Amino acid sequence: MKTLFAALGTRGDIEPFLAQAEIFAEAGQEVICLFPEQFRETVTQLGYEFIGFDRGFLELLESQSGKNIMGGGGNVWNQLKNYFKLAKSSLSLQHLLIAQQRDALKNLNPDRIVFHAKCLYFILAAMADPARFTFLTPIPCLTHPSSEYPHIGFGKWKPFGKALNLKSYNLVNGARRLAMKKFLGQYYSDFPSLKISSKSIKNFELNGLRTIYSISPSLFPRPINWPETARIVGYYFRNQVNKFQPSRELEEWLEKYPKAVLVTFGSMSNTKPAEHSKTIIELLQKHQIPAIVNTSWGGLEKVEGSGESIFYVNQIPYDWILPKLYGMIHHGGSGTTHQGAAHGCVQLIVPHIIDQYFWNRILENRGLGPLGKSIHDLDVQKFEIALEDFWTNPSYAENAKRISGMVKLETNRDTVLNLVLNPKSS
Repeated sequence: MKTLFAALGTRGDIEPFLAQAEIFAEAGQEVICLFPEQFRETVTQLGYEFIGFDRGFLELLESQSGKNIMGGGGNVWNQLKNYFKLAKSSLSLQHLLIAQQRDALKNLNPDRIVFHAKCLYFILAAMADPARFTFLTPIPCLTHPSSEYPHIGFGKWKPFGKALNLKSYNLVNGARRLAMKKFLGQYYSDFPSLKISSKSIKNFELNGLRTIYSISPSLFPRPINWPETARIVGYYFRNQVNKFQPSRELEEWLEKYPKAVLVTFGSMSNTKPAEHSKTIIELLQKHQIPAIVNTSWGGLEKVEGSGESIFYVNQIPYDWILPKLYGMIHHGGSGTTHQGAAHGCVQLIVPHIIDQYFWNRILENRGLGPLGKSIHDLDVQKFEIALEDFWTNPSYAENAKRISGMVKLETNRDTVLNLVLNPKSS
């Protein structure tokens, strides 16, 4: 059986699909990956067939407007201008990406398709043939409503209260479904048997589309009002330790500093990496907190003159390093947050965009760390208060150890495989 995994985004978007691709391949399934072209080498080294989305999507995120939105965009007016610039630049690109999805379905004719939220064409195709398609996401609060939290698009703000939280889903998704017509309207004729409208898409997404939330139910318990088509299955990780060989210098540093932290912004970039790095590293040294600083993707930079308690790396497998550490300071992506939770780390998030503010609140609510401060306004005094709390509050370490034991037991290796391959029995 041939399964197509299709995802658009940065590494945090791609990793949940690679984790499932590994399971499907080991079960004897033929795996094809439709990801941004920048991931070709990663996928082909794993032995899967690869089809590349146009490079322009990730390049757009690396543009000045993209960086301004990702981190340090200034005041509200500047943020709005950057959003409009990015939206305008992406119009023609979005049409190309949709055409590539359509071509992949036509040319490959896969038996099953597991797709990401940004793969819009597959929503229409799934309405016509729901048994073939599964929507996989590592982020909750997208389609199915939660009375505890608003739609992820409002994640930057405190929850509004149960009634307004629920209404936020109609507001955001209603606007999204109207916008979808602009991009997908010309393809409605591909599905002559369907009566496509915002209402029919809404009903299908809420009740007919098989949706798998690859998140921890210990961090986000499944709301009781969700339909049977929406499942929370835990977060799946790939084993990335096999080929990693730490340097002798790193091993010696870890021996010298048995209580240390990892500082990483993952694939997030920002407009002030040198300034933010200096702020964070100087405070780490002030409070005698030894740290490994991951400078990959340019969100953090080496600060000249930093002492021996700061060790710089350019990429390091989380599943190798985190079990050896007290905690981590990071951007708050879903994968990084789950890695920290699985390995019993105390966490402090410096959120950059959208869902990272949500995970920031989740960690505070679960007692795994203090509420972090946004990269857009990294106030030194407020960050220092949070940092001290992160480092000295014993309850965080106790809660992290308890949650870790729960997270490790949540996933069954074959759950998603069975849901995708045997939709009627599930």
